[in-house]
Amino acid sequence: LVTGGRLTTTVLEIDALGNWNLQNGSLYDVTHLPCRSARYTPGLNTGTQGSPLTANQSDFPVKPGAEMPKVEGCEKLDYAVLFVIGK
Repeated sequence: LVTGGRLTTTVLEIDALGNWNLQNGSLYDVTHLPCRSARYTPGLNTGTQGSPLTANQSDFPVKPGAEMPKVEGCEKLDYAVLFVIGK
C-alpha cells in the first residue's frame, strides 16, 4: 500500500521486469507533495563536470510541489516521494 498522506491510498503492483502500476489513482495522487528529491549527475552533454556541491544554497529548501532546482553542469532526474504503509 502506498499513499502521499492525502486522500488516496492504493496498492502499488510491481512485476518481475520492474514495471509498476497503481490499482487506483495516479502517481500525483500518491505523491507526498512537500517532499522533494532528485538525483544529480555530472552532465554528459554540458562539457563540464558539474557537482551537487556547486548548487546554489539559496534554492533550498524547495517549495512544496516545485521541481528541484537545476545545478550548472549537472543532469537532474526528479523523483516522486511515496509513503509505503503496508503490503
